[in-house]
Amino acid sequence: MTHPVPRRERIRQTTIDEIKTVAHEQLAEHGAAALSLRAVARAMGMTPSAIYRYFDSRSALISALARDAYSSLADTLEAAFLAAPADDQMVRWLLVARSHRRWAKTHPTEYTLIFGPRPADLTGRPTAVQNEVERSVAVLFRCMQEVVEAGIVDLGVLDAELSPGLRARFQEWDCTDLGPAAEAACMLVWTQLHGLIALDLFDHLPPPLADSAELFDQQMIGALVRIGHRGPVDFAEVIRRADLTEQHTLAPT
Repeated sequence: MTHPVPRRERIRQTTIDEIKTVAHEQLAEHGAAALSLRAVARAMGMTPSAIYRYFDSRSALISALARDAYSSLADTLEAAFLAAPADDQMVRWLLVARSHRRWAKTHPTEYTLIFGPRPADLTGRPTAVQNEVERSVAVLFRCMQEVVEAGIVDLGVLDAELSPGLRARFQEWDCTDLGPAAEAACMLVWTQLHGLIALDLFDHLPPPLADSAELFDQQMIGALVRIGHRGPVDFAEVIRRADLTEQHTLAPT
C-alpha cells in the first residue's frame, strides 16, 4: 500500500520544480556563468532569502540541473541500448551513439551545462550527480565491452602503443574488466563521439558537413575501425541494419 505524499512535501517539490524551470530558462538565455539565485527568485516573484530554503547556494542549484540532465541522457542511452539487437554489436553501438547525438540536439542547454566549461564555483560532483554521470557513461562503455568480447576488434595494436605511464593510468581508471587496451578503446570512441557532437552543436564544422547524420554515422563506425576492427567493414550495410532497427523500434504499434 502506497502512502500519499504529505501536502507540505508536494508544495515544496512543486516550488523546487518551478525554480529549476526558471533556472533552465536563464541558462538557455544567459549561460551558467550568469545564473544567480537572486535572478531566479526575482523572476518567480520570490524574495531572495526565500529561495535559499530550497537551494542553499548557486552551485547546489546548478548541481540539481546537472543531475536532471545526466539522468535524462542516461535514460535515453539505456533505452537505445535495450532496443538494439543484442547479437549485432556494431549496430547497437551506432544506435546508442545516434541517440546521444539526438539528445544533444534536442537538449542543447543541458548538453552545454554538463559538457561545456564547468562553472568556477562548481568543484567536484555531489554523489547524486556522479551516480547519473556513471550511469550514462556505463552504457557507452558497455557497448565497447561487447564489441571487444565478441571478438569484433583486435586490441593488439592499441595495446602495444600504450606507454607504461599511460597503461598505469588506464589501470587506475578501470572502467571495464578487460584491461588497459580496452580502457584506451573506450576513451578513443568516447572522445570521438563527444568531439563530433560538440563541434556540430557549437557550429564549428565546415558548412557542408554541419548537421550531417551521414558524417556522424561514418565517424562512429570508423571509430571501431580505428581501435582495431578485424577485417574490412561494409559501412553502408551497418547503416542499413541500424536504419531498419530504428524503423522497427519507432514504428507505431
